[in-house]
Amino acid sequence: MDLSTEVLATFPNNGSVTVYNVIDRTTADYGRILNCAMFFARLGKNVIITPKVDVPYKNSAYDKIYNSLKGTAYFGKCPDLQINTEWYEHEGFSGNNPKRSFRNMCNHGFKQSDKIIIEDCGLSDGYMLRSLEGQIKAGTKVSELWVHSNNECRQVFKTES
Repeated sequence: MDLSTEVLATFPNNGSVTVYNVIDRTTADYGRILNCAMFFARLGKNVIITPKVDVPYKNSAYDKIYNSLKGTAYFGKCPDLQINTEWYEHEGFSGNNPKRSFRNMCNHGFKQSDKIIIEDCGLSDGYMLRSLEGQIKAGTKVSELWVHSNNECRQVFKTES
């Protein structure tokens, strides 16, 4: 696997976006992930867009890219973004049922990371917070939820540390 990277953008506040060259940059999902990465880089964060790695347990590339996931519940997963030292999963949706879309994005996303960025599906922050409360009570580890819309991200939830 090609582990070379390219720095796509740098900002005066030292924020940057780096992408692995093995990633297919023609997909719609990549465009949304790049928009999120640029948002955080403009805030001064160093963001790496990471690839999916087949058979992570038998792949030395996985160890090189996702080494900091060792010892966590997410070892073997491939989150989409590393923002500074934290891992984030981006989830998009299809369909026209916002509540189902939100539930699916959370179900898929929180399997990859306890910090997710979802596409705006038109639900109120209040609805999303109530839904997250239920997921947390059911045992899902949730640290952060961001909503991406129009090249911006807004934080809807963050656990207090």
